[in-house]
Amino acid sequence: MTLSEAQEALLDRLEKASHGKEAVDLLPTKPSMSLKQYYALKVPANPATTNPVVLSSTVQKFLTNAQKCYRACETVEKHTEKSLALLQEMEDRHVSVKTLTSALYESFETLLTELDELNVKVQNLEGPLPYFTRISNIAKAVGASCVCMGLHVCRTLSRVGGKIDFSSRVEASGESTVMVHVRPYMFGAIDPTSPTFEQGIVDLDDCVTFLQQHKDFKDAPMYLAAYGELMINALHTLRDYAVAMLESARDLVIGAVSPQPSTTPPQELDEASVYYLQFHAAAPACQALTRHLDQRDTIPGNESYLPDVLDTYVSVRTQLLTPVVVAYLTSVNQNVDIVSLLRIGCQYMVRLCHAEYTLFRHVFAAAPTAPVLQVEDQDENAFQRMIFQLSYTLYHTVRPRMIQQHNLEVLCEIVEVLRSEVIDTHIRPRGDAAEAVEPVVGRMIGDAQERLILCTQKYIRDNIEAFVPTPSDLNYPEKLAAPTVYATWYPTLEHTLMCLSKVYRYVNMHIFEELAQDAVRSCTATLKMASADIAVSKGNLDGGLFLVKHLLTLRERIAPFDIQFSVTEKNLDFTSTTDAVGNILNGTILTDAFTLSVDNSILGLLTHGIPHVHTTTSDVKKDLEHELKKSCTVFIEHAVQHVTAPLAAWQQRAKSTMKQSERSLRTSLPHGSPDAIRAMLKLLATHVEAQLPLVHDKIHAYLMNASTESILFKPIQKGLGDVVEQFQAILEKEYSADERAACDGDVQAVQHKILQFM
Repeated sequence: MTLSEAQEALLDRLEKASHGKEAVDLLPTKPSMSLKQYYALKVPANPATTNPVVLSSTVQKFLTNAQKCYRACETVEKHTEKSLALLQEMEDRHVSVKTLTSALYESFETLLTELDELNVKVQNLEGPLPYFTRISNIAKAVGASCVCMGLHVCRTLSRVGGKIDFSSRVEASGESTVMVHVRPYMFGAIDPTSPTFEQGIVDLDDCVTFLQQHKDFKDAPMYLAAYGELMINALHTLRDYAVAMLESARDLVIGAVSPQPSTTPPQELDEASVYYLQFHAAAPACQALTRHLDQRDTIPGNESYLPDVLDTYVSVRTQLLTPVVVAYLTSVNQNVDIVSLLRIGCQYMVRLCHAEYTLFRHVFAAAPTAPVLQVEDQDENAFQRMIFQLSYTLYHTVRPRMIQQHNLEVLCEIVEVLRSEVIDTHIRPRGDAAEAVEPVVGRMIGDAQERLILCTQKYIRDNIEAFVPTPSDLNYPEKLAAPTVYATWYPTLEHTLMCLSKVYRYVNMHIFEELAQDAVRSCTATLKMASADIAVSKGNLDGGLFLVKHLLTLRERIAPFDIQFSVTEKNLDFTSTTDAVGNILNGTILTDAFTLSVDNSILGLLTHGIPHVHTTTSDVKKDLEHELKKSCTVFIEHAVQHVTAPLAAWQQRAKSTMKQSERSLRTSLPHGSPDAIRAMLKLLATHVEAQLPLVHDKIHAYLMNASTESILFKPIQKGLGDVVEQFQAILEKEYSADERAACDGDVQAVQHKILQFM
């Protein structure tokens, strides 16, 4: 009998269950035997061939019990096998359930992953989508129109203010393209200064910024174009609204001031007047336009929005303020002189400019020089242009009176007032608020300087160059007794120095240099003519000293003027050109055209017909120094001749007599004898003693300066000494030692008279 594997397993388990601890203790010497071993031992493998064994009752009883147990065990085995089968089935089902559960978990995880991916996609779609879908709300906010229509689908979205057109088109590739069109806005449908409009602009900027960063999105370029049109329409709305508000403010001001009678005195413009208060209502629109354009300077057509508003602002402000300014300046012009008119008028314009600057900054929320307010191809900004127009009212009021002005002092005072009081005191301290007035003030300064230059030239021409002296003007040396040094001057010198001292600080330096050169040159010429007249009437000494005195004074007085008195002139000399052209006209042109020779007139025109440039340099100061040196030399000669008149007359007669006859000096002259010479020397000593102090006194009376007198008097003494030495040389040549010895005492007496003034 062969056991199955299940039976063997069951026997093993039963064996383990039946062997207790007590059984082991009872049979310690016999090795333990399993039921299988025991069964194999007791039951033969082939019971049919085995002889029956007679068993004892005890054994038979045991066998019966064993068989019962065996049958019970078989029953248990069957139940166990069924249980194992059930258990195996449960294990198989568990594995199946586990497998299904794992598959279910995996499918759940896959679904969750797909769900997350879908959520991400939804979020990615929800992020950009508002930047496309908000176009209708933005259009409503900024006042544009919205209609949806297409080739395949047509739907209409009603919006306040208008519609946006959506059109779809199917391309040849099968793709559908959506087109968005923005219709023009309707002005008046919305307030551009409202928070809704402002928020619409902000949303519009957000959408444009996002789409510019994601141009790879489908339809992004088309929506960018649509948003650009919306922005243009919004700015159009702002521009028209701002222009309308400015014009409305103008109309309100005109309506407020028109009831006033024409006899009402001109009022002072200030920031509290109706001319300023009404324009505060237009500020929000202008501020919004300035702010939006400052944030986006690349919008197509951006260059036309603000210029239109600025032009309107300048136009309405000029229209309102010009009559007031004209009335005020006209009333002032009727009651004051030109200097007071300039003071009052310029201060008025500075205050007006300051008030206009404050209003401009409030209306546009930016300084006039802000980059957003600058217009291309224009040198000045709108505020400067407006102030120019208003300020030129003052300019046109002052100019007729300035043209009629001939007084140099008044013209100099005009320049001084405009420079020091107006520009330095009123305009510069206010900075940007008043600097727009400065160009007009500078123009008035330029006109005053031009007038001053013309009047100075006329003054030089009439009062210096064409001066006709009276007898009292030439009454020298009596005129030197005047109480003041200025009264001793010749009128042309006084006119020259007065003219130069007045205009020195009020004209450009190069202009003053030209005026100074003309004045000094003309003054020097008149002094020379006056010196000649005085020399004829009063003598060479007075004439010479007059010229020296005035030339010294002129040189001294023009020294403080830090200018260049040299003039370089370039002139074209056409003499060679004229000669060359004359040779062509006198020659044969046709023959010369084919002849290469030295006498070819055409070749001569090309080589010698170019005019020459002659450069001449004249230095009035050097010319003055030369005239002064020359006048001093001439005066010294005249003084020496005057003091040594007896000796000079004797020498002149001696020279003329000796030329006519070849005899000696002693026998040629009636007075050539030693006694006659001694008599002449005594007369000379007396004459020197009388006339030399007179010459010295004249020098002192004219010059009134010890050092200058010494410089001029010493050459006279030296000249006198030279004359005496020349006389001694004649004596040594013509007379003997004894005869000379008789005259030595008289010669020494003359020399002593000369040297006693040293």
